[in-house]
Amino acid sequence: MLLGSSTKYGAGLRLAGDHTDLCDLYETIHYFVPENGLIPPHHDEFVLGLAYDVRHAYQGDRDTQLINNPNGSSIYFAVDILWPIFLVQVAMLRAIAAYLPTTRSHQATLYRIEACIENAMNAIDANVSRKCCDWLHDFSPFPVGYLMSFVSQQSKLYVLAATTAKSRLRKLPEIISDISPYSPAYKEYETELRTIAEQQKCSPDDLHDDSEWPKFKW
Repeated sequence: MLLGSSTKYGAGLRLAGDHTDLCDLYETIHYFVPENGLIPPHHDEFVLGLAYDVRHAYQGDRDTQLINNPNGSSIYFAVDILWPIFLVQVAMLRAIAAYLPTTRSHQATLYRIEACIENAMNAIDANVSRKCCDWLHDFSPFPVGYLMSFVSQQSKLYVLAATTAKSRLRKLPEIISDISPYSPAYKEYETELRTIAEQQKCSPDDLHDDSEWPKFKW
């Protein structure tokens, strides 16, 4: 079973599962985001970032934790993912799933991920959990030209917004709301990047922020 919990300082979700759980999730992501699939290349790369993290988790490259159960204990593989990035990845998966035939296994995996989000957030702030889950369910697919790098920009703002789990999480609804392609924050970001791209004679999607991420506590 997939398990979700908040990281100590609320920067993200700790997603954990046994080898089979995480392999199922990995295969489900690749089913929804195949090569030459329903979404633009820069968008599918973003969603496949989740598959990358999951694969490295079940390969033992991330972290492990001991899970106690009635029959003893089990070793679960785990990976930490920043909240804004994970929420957008899951929202995009849900949006893609609406246009593809799905099996009960696919549906169960998606519901389990959503349960991980809800359970982790409820443990800190049920009101924030409700707002974020509402956002997840109301999410509309991004337009083709949406700049996915803005999600990383918002994630930086999120980790710098506060230093405790509760205070950070309270900032999350605003952070993900601004991820909308119609928000003033996004429009300002898009205008700036398109101007730079025009000067450099490249696509805005080809621009990369090489600056170091600020140090923060997970």
